[in-house]
Amino acid sequence: MMTQSLRSFPVMVGLVLGLVLLSCEGAPTPPQNSSQVSQDATSDGPVMNIQRGAGASIASVVNANSGITYQVKATNARLNRKVEGSPVYSVQGVPGGPVHSFVWDGDGSTPVQNAVAHLTIDPVDNSGKIMVKWKDRNGSWLYTQEKFAAPPHPSGGTLVGSTGNFVTESGDPVRTNVFLHGNTTAGEPVLPTIFNHLATWGPGEVRLNGKVFENPFDGPAPLWVGHTMTTVGARNNNGEVKTIGGGIYNPANATNNGVTDPDDLEFHLVFHDLPANVEHPEVIGQGHFPPPVSFFYHLTFEEVSVQVRHSE
Repeated sequence: MMTQSLRSFPVMVGLVLGLVLLSCEGAPTPPQNSSQVSQDATSDGPVMNIQRGAGASIASVVNANSGITYQVKATNARLNRKVEGSPVYSVQGVPGGPVHSFVWDGDGSTPVQNAVAHLTIDPVDNSGKIMVKWKDRNGSWLYTQEKFAAPPHPSGGTLVGSTGNFVTESGDPVRTNVFLHGNTTAGEPVLPTIFNHLATWGPGEVRLNGKVFENPFDGPAPLWVGHTMTTVGARNNNGEVKTIGGGIYNPANATNNGVTDPDDLEFHLVFHDLPANVEHPEVIGQGHFPPPVSFFYHLTFEEVSVQVRHSE
């Protein structure tokens, strides 16, 4: 059994007959081991202490072809959601639109209570379980998912040498060590180009205050389209997404101008209906984002640990 771990403060990472300690959170590019490394011997095997900046690429120490289980735990979440004026329509009392669900300037990114996420995922078999719960201004929520389905767009990109170009793959509902969003074409540029340790897609059930929160729109109704990402940092402590020049990220100028933090880990959960062919006419031009989705919910978790177990 081999175990590898990442989190937003020091954690233990187990290698074959040993452990690795990381004091970092990830990397926006395929991680480079630029940190100081020391190795000690214990009764269980060597212990490698990797300090800040390692970004420990999971792919560099784990054979990605068999026997892998990712376990993710996340707490300390923010809801990224701003109701733009008076709601035109709602779902069980929760405003559906016009709503902006990315609020890159942090206006509308608010802390939630009692937030915790647990994931156990096999990226080879595309199987596992996801459970996320939190309490916000709309009530107490529970998101669960046990089935996985590929998105309609490429499910991740890998860099081609130093060209800055990406090779994308489609048809996979669980991906590891890939880039999404930004200029990858793997997802819309709703966030900067961002390195994912783990990304999933599939139908999820949502409950609000103990009752099933059904999807009344398109897609896997009454379930919702769910998407998670375990990534390097995208938002600062105020919920802002910044650019290289210090401004606020704008997807209209998404080509390589967004900043991600290699010394941070974040976990993202979104659930939404399947985009309709035509946006609701009532919300056109009123700041509803992302169109043409009718309902979109978006959480970002800031305290994240990832443990990867590998069986020989």
